[in-house]
Amino acid sequence: MINPISSPGDPIFYLHHTWLDKVWWGWQALDLPARLSDISGRNVQDAVPTSPGNSTSSPTAGKPWRLSRRDGDPGNTTTLNHVLHMYGMTPNVTIADVMDIGGGYLCYEYV
Repeated sequence: MINPISSPGDPIFYLHHTWLDKVWWGWQALDLPARLSDISGRNVQDAVPTSPGNSTSSPTAGKPWRLSRRDGDPGNTTTLNHVLHMYGMTPNVTIADVMDIGGGYLCYEYV
């Protein structure tokens, strides 16, 4: 599931993402007005460990993994303006665009 182009071909991809969407919906339902702007946290992970599947010759081994900083947040903290890159599958959006599952960009609900 790590490859953004081929991962939708893996059936577990859909189970994983639909469950995350339901958890997200449940969290938002607790206080929707507050949840639409409630975001924080680092967008830099600790160094990628070396392992048999990730040898030291890997370009990412031992280096911090970071969300793209080409657009949006110039720092290490995620904000609503952070751009989510969609790898050409659809236009890029910001986190603010997708915070509300019943909003303009996304529109679905659980019953």
